[in-house]
Amino acid sequence: MPTPEPDRWDPMRFLTTLNYFGEVPFLGSFRWLQQLLGQSPTVSGKKMNAMKKKVVVLAPRLSPLAEQLQQQALPSVEWMLCPIEADQTIAANGDQKRGAIAPFENQLRSADTVAILEDPKGLALLSEVGTCLKARSPKVWQSVFDFSDLDCDLSMWGALDDVVMGGVSQGSFFLKDRQTNDQTSNQQAVFAGNVSTDNSGGFSSVRTQNFEPPFDFSDWEGIGLRVKGDGNRYKFIARNSDGWDSVAYTYSFDAVADTWIEVSIPFADLVPTFRARSMPSAPAFDPQQVFSLQLMLSKFEYDRKLNPYFTPGSFELAVSEIAVQRTRRGVPLLVMGSRDDTECQQQQAVLDESEVEYELIRPTAESLESDLVSDLVNDLAKAIAE
Repeated sequence: MPTPEPDRWDPMRFLTTLNYFGEVPFLGSFRWLQQLLGQSPTVSGKKMNAMKKKVVVLAPRLSPLAEQLQQQALPSVEWMLCPIEADQTIAANGDQKRGAIAPFENQLRSADTVAILEDPKGLALLSEVGTCLKARSPKVWQSVFDFSDLDCDLSMWGALDDVVMGGVSQGSFFLKDRQTNDQTSNQQAVFAGNVSTDNSGGFSSVRTQNFEPPFDFSDWEGIGLRVKGDGNRYKFIARNSDGWDSVAYTYSFDAVADTWIEVSIPFADLVPTFRARSMPSAPAFDPQQVFSLQLMLSKFEYDRKLNPYFTPGSFELAVSEIAVQRTRRGVPLLVMGSRDDTECQQQQAVLDESEVEYELIRPTAESLESDLVSDLVNDLAKAIAE
């Protein structure tokens, strides 16, 4: 049986790639000309600040206690009130827990402390928040790209495949809605396509255009990804230079088939590489100037070693978020307990079951009197500030 001919290299796709990124290999960038002609808008990075402790307060709308707590003179704290109503439903759907906190999951992810005050849902809300915090990384996250946001724009992401070296692999990056059982939408970005080793190829990727100015992640400790894959090993890549073929700071991660996972990438674990070769003499990754980001599926790991999970053919990696992350400051969960002994014991049992570090502040009958509420608020503020 004759060996099948490899797919033909597509010169038009090669030229489209070069035009999108405004680069000619070995010659340099012509983005300045594209921008001069108005053909390539600038993609701006920014400084991702992380100096203040962030506290998310879950309480009924117009809660007097929550309002007084936010009025405390705590200059190091950034407050966010998320109103919870008694009629909000709680139900499990698909691979995410949907319910009272569903609209606030990103806020909970980015909080140092979640404070539950005057819970209108009893133990149900407490259980839901505990489960959410346990399932999430112990790090605080702040989105760089939130692909679940309906205003998300992928125009700065482009396919960068082995067509640039004569290969025939093809990848793309697009937004997709996943309908849950309660008919709510969970938008995500999908990196998908077909990777082939024909014509000495073997990689597919999507990469951002250069950020001008670059992102500054210096207040943070690493990168966080929330992904659902197909069992392949993928690479996350960041660059400290605006050069097309500059040093790539790379981290490999294994995407679990049909399961959402969170990938934590400390900046110190990013490996400096150049065309899949490690560069031990290169400087460490500098989070202060991040010019581009990239996701890749490749048959190679580093230094001529093969990707142990690589198989040519179709692939798909869903991505809901790319974020920066740092260590949480303070107690993750702060709860105002019930005055009733039985209810307080039930609260404590739910909190213990969640396996999340918490502090339970139990008010006295006297502290809830109008002229003494400030004492309770001071206790809550002190716990947050520690």
